[in-house]
Amino acid sequence: MKNLWYLPLILLLTVFNSCEDEPISKADPSKVIIVNSELYNLIQKACSNDFENQITCIDFNYAFTLVVYDENMEVFAYQIINSDIEFSDFLDALEEGKSIGLSYPISSVLNNGEPYVINNNDELKDAINKCLQADTITTCNNILTETSCMWKIDHLAGPNSEYEGSYFEVTNFGNAGLYFQDHSFGGTWITYFIEEELHLNIFLTGDANVIDDWNFDWKVVSFDETQMEITNGTDSYRLLKDCYEPCRKFLFEECETESNSGSAIFDLESYFDCFFPLTGIPDPATVAASYYETYDDMLAGTNPIVNIMYENTVNPQVIYIRFEDVNTGEPVAYLPIILKAINC
Repeated sequence: MKNLWYLPLILLLTVFNSCEDEPISKADPSKVIIVNSELYNLIQKACSNDFENQITCIDFNYAFTLVVYDENMEVFAYQIINSDIEFSDFLDALEEGKSIGLSYPISSVLNNGEPYVINNNDELKDAINKCLQADTITTCNNILTETSCMWKIDHLAGPNSEYEGSYFEVTNFGNAGLYFQDHSFGGTWITYFIEEELHLNIFLTGDANVIDDWNFDWKVVSFDETQMEITNGTDSYRLLKDCYEPCRKFLFEECETESNSGSAIFDLESYFDCFFPLTGIPDPATVAASYYETYDDMLAGTNPIVNIMYENTVNPQVIYIRFEDVNTGEPVAYLPIILKAINC
């Protein structure tokens, strides 16, 4: 990870509510960054270090997944960004009319005590122009995107205590999943520094309550090898690293069958050992698992997925798993998992 002047973007991944599939929402034109706009060109110069006085105000941690919108503010593509150079090259190649964006507001207090608040693209442009002093940014510890473990949510303060005991899972590519009350929600997770202050930008789509509760630029109050504490000024949570051998996961990535197709082949049965620990069932031999495309089908036990080598129909996609007692045939647990096709 190299020093960045600023890389504003929005990372929007599909989210599904508890009962039905949700389409990907259109972007708000006021909250995206259009190719070859004044702001876009400033970002392009920044990540290519094309300034006489190179400075660092915000430093992103790679890799992350970038979403691009077309002229109609529809999702055009997902792109994994691994470095400053790769991001700069991507900006150079992006076509006229395409857009990118970021979760607002972003706020901090600089070392000189001056408030630093960004509410929209125009303020972001102003903030970039005002950012004049170089600063040494420490590299964020890779534990924040540790993929062998999940982050268990411990509610510390604020009104949204219902997330106590829920989980976040984060991949190396910045894709994230929230497992909450037996439902899974896709999203993204980006960490970066504003001067010496670590931030965690979370963006989820699809479910209004989840969006209202989690779509913030969170401040990371503290973190170490086992935990991190975050706050948005209203709610505070401690995220505790929770590891399981050999694995515990509900978010699964596979390479696209064709570049930028958003489609991949997922061997659903190969994930069993990783998602089964989330069921609370002590012995896998006591249950039979079946897979479904919708929540309603899972509840009814109708229209199961026949081909376990499954090709996703939307990206990302939630697949629902039903566990039945092998002796009685009665359902004993349900589990949603997230499938994400990535550009490898």
